[in-house]
Amino acid sequence: MTPEGLLAELAELAGATAQVLAPPELTGLCESVTATACEVLGAAACSVAVIDEDADELHYVAASGAGAAQIVGTRLALGRGLAGWVAQSGQQIAVSDLGTDPRFARDVAESTGYVPSTLIAVPIESDESVLGVLTVLDRDAARAGAERDLELATAFAAQAATGLLAVEAFRSGGALLLRELSRAATEGTSLRAALAEGPAPDSQDRAVRRYSALLAELRQAGVAEQRLALDVLESLLAYVRTAGGSPRPR
Repeated sequence: MTPEGLLAELAELAGATAQVLAPPELTGLCESVTATACEVLGAAACSVAVIDEDADELHYVAASGAGAAQIVGTRLALGRGLAGWVAQSGQQIAVSDLGTDPRFARDVAESTGYVPSTLIAVPIESDESVLGVLTVLDRDAARAGAERDLELATAFAAQAATGLLAVEAFRSGGALLLRELSRAATEGTSLRAALAEGPAPDSQDRAVRRYSALLAELRQAGVAEQRLALDVLESLLAYVRTAGGSPRPR
């Protein structure tokens, strides 16, 4: 196959997979999580920080409430502060007096213009690893139901994890398509054949290959068949969200 043909095929596959694999806009999703957490927990502030494994840092990607504009974009060495401790240990934490906890990074708080008195922080997790940390500052501990706040924070963290995993799946899918494009060009085969028959070292690669190959085939079907397939997929995803998906605050 010519290079032009392979590029055309890649463009067709990208168009077929983009609508399914494209993640929700990460910042908007995380800001929605932090804003809702602030409201439900009666908190002064809430933030989401993501682990950057390459830099060995925590990167604050979204926040709501006091100091939100200042904390977003901040990067801290992994392990620094209470959020860093949660990221490294994978354990949740509740501190009722931050002034007495030596792990508290007071200088970071002061740089945002808001120094909290209390904190709860929970890991944002996948099945395999810690992805980041959700932190809640100065929640209303006197309100009804406050004894469940760690559980609620964990549910909000699960929502953030859904967005982070979607982003990673999208990036992995793009990388796989480009890698197989190169292999197809070298071997003189089609990209569809490379996706369907090529080696898949891990389960994530296998899944992305199957999605890409099936969607590419679906592109050749009629409009009615495509609509039917989308209806089936949307129904399945709706079932997963309600029956088997991440927990949601109630």
